[in-house]
Amino acid sequence: PHTAGIADDICVVKTVHTEAINHDPAITYIQTGDQRPGRPSLGSWLSYGLGRMNDDLPAFVVLTSSWTGRKSAQALYNRLWGAGFLPSRHAGVSLRSQGDPVLYLSNPAGLDAGTRRHMLDALAQLNEKQYQAAGDPEIQTRIAQYEMAFRMQTSVPELADISSEPQHILDMYGPEVKTPGTFAASCLLARRLLERDVRCVQIFHRGWDQHGNLPNDIRNQ
Repeated sequence: PHTAGIADDICVVKTVHTEAINHDPAITYIQTGDQRPGRPSLGSWLSYGLGRMNDDLPAFVVLTSSWTGRKSAQALYNRLWGAGFLPSRHAGVSLRSQGDPVLYLSNPAGLDAGTRRHMLDALAQLNEKQYQAAGDPEIQTRIAQYEMAFRMQTSVPELADISSEPQHILDMYGPEVKTPGTFAASCLLARRLLERDVRCVQIFHRGWDQHGNLPNDIRNQ
């Protein structure tokens, strides 16, 4: 009955299939179009083909929520949101569910933004010299990623702060919306990312591989 109430607002793709019989190659196929690792993921292609709309956030963001269904779950591999043979700047950025959304997002004690800016400027000069000598395009990617990380130090805390969300919006996502890492919190965060023009957002929600104890596990999920 819940799905019927939103049928006009969702899209179900029924034409995609794979002959893979195991979870890992099937999921890899769904994400990259090939059962074998190494191909770019969907979000990477969107980033590569359409570009970024927000200079302060990545074009492709991945959320991995906690789960409440079956206790054991399939492993997740970063190749599922990897860039494959595309430049690595198109790979998905996975936001953590606990602590800072991105590792090392906060400056260490005693280090202010001005010092960080000075350090990155010096590092960019060194990397540019190395690029002139070696010509490796991944060096340019590294420079761009450092700059993105610097801008994310401002944009991500604002993104993760849901204190400005009206109560009626929070109520739409259920009581777990304020618990970091839950599926509800991930859904709200995905909405906030899309509102800020992030090109592609994916939530990986595990616990679906249920073979027994279905009435309890499905209700938990």
